[in-house]
Amino acid sequence: MELLQICLVLAATFKLSSGVAYNIKVEANSSFSCYTEVFRNDTKAIKLFLPKYKLEVICHLYDYNKPDTKENRRKNLLLYTSAGLAPSIQIFNSTYSKVFYFKMSMGEDVDSWSISIAREEITYNTDIAPIEEWFVKFNMHHGLNMFTTEGTLLDIMREPILQWIGKLGTPVDITSKLHRMINTTLTKSPCASDAAILSLIYDAAVPGVVLGITDTGFMSRDTKWYNLSDNICSVLEDDCAGLALVDVILINTRLIILTTLGLFISEDLRYPSESVKMLRFKKPTLCGFEMDDYLRARIWYSRQCLANREKEEVDYVGLSFNKEKTLSQESTCFYSNDSFTKWHNCLPHRTPAERAISRRVVSFIVDYEQNTGIAILYQQSRALVSVHKLEGNELKKQRKFPAFWFPDPDFIPFGMFFHPGSHFLYAYGNQVWISFDGGNVFIPIMKLENETIVETDTCVYTQAIVFVSDKGTIFYTKAGMQKYARLRVTPGVIFSMYFDHLGSLNYISLNSTSADDISVSEMDVQTLLKGDDLGFNAALSAQYVTEEQMIFCNHRSLNPAVPDGMFNRLHIGKAFEYGPGGSGVISKVFRKTITGYFLSCVLVDVLDRFPVELKAASPATSNTITIMDPTPGSDAYLFQLDPSAVHIFKATDVEKTVVIPGMSSFLITQVLSQTQALGNAVMPNQVIVNRGIPPEQWFLYDFGTTNGRKWRIIVDICRYTIQQFDDLPLHAIEYLDIGSQLQFSFRVTPVNVAYQVFHRQLMRVVVGRPTLLDVDTTDYWDDSDSYVIHITVQSRFFEQGKTSIAVIIRYASLICDVTTIVLTMKNSCSYLKTMHYILPVEISEEDWLSNGSVYKHNTTEGSKFLKSLPVNYRPPSVLGIAVPLTENFYNVDPSKPRMRDYFSGSKATGKYKQCANKTNRAGCKCTSNMKVSFSVAFSDCKEKALRMKFPVIKLPLYFTVEEEGRSQNMTSPYFITIVEVNNRTNWRVSDNPTSNISNGNNNEQFREE
Repeated sequence: MELLQICLVLAATFKLSSGVAYNIKVEANSSFSCYTEVFRNDTKAIKLFLPKYKLEVICHLYDYNKPDTKENRRKNLLLYTSAGLAPSIQIFNSTYSKVFYFKMSMGEDVDSWSISIAREEITYNTDIAPIEEWFVKFNMHHGLNMFTTEGTLLDIMREPILQWIGKLGTPVDITSKLHRMINTTLTKSPCASDAAILSLIYDAAVPGVVLGITDTGFMSRDTKWYNLSDNICSVLEDDCAGLALVDVILINTRLIILTTLGLFISEDLRYPSESVKMLRFKKPTLCGFEMDDYLRARIWYSRQCLANREKEEVDYVGLSFNKEKTLSQESTCFYSNDSFTKWHNCLPHRTPAERAISRRVVSFIVDYEQNTGIAILYQQSRALVSVHKLEGNELKKQRKFPAFWFPDPDFIPFGMFFHPGSHFLYAYGNQVWISFDGGNVFIPIMKLENETIVETDTCVYTQAIVFVSDKGTIFYTKAGMQKYARLRVTPGVIFSMYFDHLGSLNYISLNSTSADDISVSEMDVQTLLKGDDLGFNAALSAQYVTEEQMIFCNHRSLNPAVPDGMFNRLHIGKAFEYGPGGSGVISKVFRKTITGYFLSCVLVDVLDRFPVELKAASPATSNTITIMDPTPGSDAYLFQLDPSAVHIFKATDVEKTVVIPGMSSFLITQVLSQTQALGNAVMPNQVIVNRGIPPEQWFLYDFGTTNGRKWRIIVDICRYTIQQFDDLPLHAIEYLDIGSQLQFSFRVTPVNVAYQVFHRQLMRVVVGRPTLLDVDTTDYWDDSDSYVIHITVQSRFFEQGKTSIAVIIRYASLICDVTTIVLTMKNSCSYLKTMHYILPVEISEEDWLSNGSVYKHNTTEGSKFLKSLPVNYRPPSVLGIAVPLTENFYNVDPSKPRMRDYFSGSKATGKYKQCANKTNRAGCKCTSNMKVSFSVAFSDCKEKALRMKFPVIKLPLYFTVEEEGRSQNMTSPYFITIVEVNNRTNWRVSDNPTSNISNGNNNEQFREE
């Protein structure tokens, strides 16, 4: 046992030193089942919840092949505890990662491990705001990677939409009206996919807006249903006849509902109030639209998580009416950003030559990385994309790129979206196209016959994408991949597809026998991908290109009753398997062939060689064959066997392939006699006629249908592993400050391949906004034929923003766990980096927090520099002490009147932050950290301030920068701009700047604070 432990530890140490590897399957017979008291389920899915004070987790280990009983749990606990092992939990998201360790336990009747983690060890913040849902990973001791089990952790105290459970609307029972439902629409929190809303769309007999909310990703049967009709009718002054739901989206801070009576936008979800009984809405004024117009309208939103939001980051929402503009309408496409007070026209500017041309905007979204507005239009029965820069929230008239006209005139667009966190732009309808550069160029992915994609969903963690057609067909792909697969399921009449936060794909439908009227089926994507045979009933002819590559061409059907099949883009990247043996991977599809007999072809990289027909099944291969020219009026070549031999053609040889090395292959279309047959050539310009070819120099392959189709096309297994050397999560966010430089390294290794392709570029790097940062890449192939890329990212001084860097495994199968890694680079100061003002005297935390009366007779040195602020204090303005004009309050108690609120200017300014919508001081939930903080965001909690004599002069200013435990003094080249947050003018700040700063900032000056 000790030797085993040493080996495991050494292996783990080697693995950690080499980074993180993906797409390596580790078979385990056991797994963890973990839960909190807040939510415990029987599905083994781990969904934890972070409450107000501490996270308490209980875990046990169970064996897949044994009953999950208390006795078996205790046996596992004793086994691993006696070996000195206990579980660990890693909690991480895009910017945070920390490991906590369970304690070993061998108490009486104990069958589980438990751990208690104070909330402050995970996060200090308690304010309601968009917050990333964490991922959790359990191991039998961190680093050993034993029994790795993944789950999620949701902060139920901060997620905005969850604070409105019970206040969304009127609780309602939907069971009796399920038969009136005609559709559903699903939306989820941009930062926490397990917080989701399912909305019901009824027929005309059932008016109103009904939706259900979950905080468990619909895993538990406790979805709460609400009718929001009263909320909306109050905006319309109860004139809401014909109210029906069209669409719903949930953005970072608001719930947006599109109905037949207009668009309704909720109040800010971050500020619930005890006095507000139901969520309130407002309705923007959009003139000239009727009920039928709203019924065909669509709302568009590029999903982004605004946790740790930068000042330039904001949500945009678009509204398109799918119609031509009339004289009474300002536009048929609008967009706005939070707080949605002003709506702008998103119809791209027309040139004089275009003004008489009919056109309509199908979809409009905003590219957050390049700060552009992207519209997909339908003009003169053709689809095009128009991209315009955004300046001051307004679209510029001039296009950023020339308009992209989709080359296929049959493309009818339905919508458009960015995969969250990346710069992969998808346009979809009866076809699906992808753009890597923000709409300049699009590349086709799929083309559907008599179907239109009408619903999509995405997952940031697994980079998965699902498309649903109007006929219920489900298609699956991964972000950045130019291949896709079909998931064969038996669709219901009404359903929605939904990725939870961990990436599990769920099939959501309604079921009146369920406790919450919802039926959820988790789809086994891996099994569905492997089980879908994309083959078709057609005879294939095989043509060798090299020993490692073959071309397969499908012949027109020889039976008029059997329709012709063709290869298409769906087959790219799939495995071609032959029943008797042999396999390969389809790398290319050709829809044009040399002859009209063959409709399409595929290029196949051979993995296992395909066996030829045995002489017992095809005795003709033991004879000499001669290829004769086609007879006049025919394109079929004549195959002549040596009549003196006894080996002959058989009727079962029809649709078999004649392969002659160095020549064109032929598909036998007809057996004329025992010694003669007809066939069509795959490559007619490579045929040698009137020359006898002896046995052993020609072969037969059976890829036909005469003897039953023996080949199939399925999703290939995963043949590439990827190693990331920097121990980052798959969706990491990294910050670059002035002069910062980051380096990332990736290595892709082919596995389970028959031969190595020399110097094949196995990865592709896509930068969403190339002008923001300096991104350099170097690549090479190592001795194991692995492909290695090193990426160096350098900050630029002059511009803030963000860009994604995507690393795509070009040839990876959709079955691979990881095909794309997307890193987000923010050219700005990290939220983990803070600048601190060093006080001229040392003041303890006790001095800041203590009641001033305690030190009346025994004051400390630090307390002499502090002054207790009056309740609801606001600093004076230039107009005097009685006329405060600042927006900031201090020492707030909402139960007491605002201080010095005499004049109209004072009444119109000032707002609570931490105490917004609270009724008393206790409701503000001010922590000790908030009370001592100098951040304006926590001014409501500030009870004391520095005591100073005015005007303030010669006050020494010292600053330090702290980041993740590291601290340094502020020195050159930092240039500090000081702003007085309350607009006071009785401050005088001076300094002796260096010559470099003086020369580079002649127009800059220190501002007062």
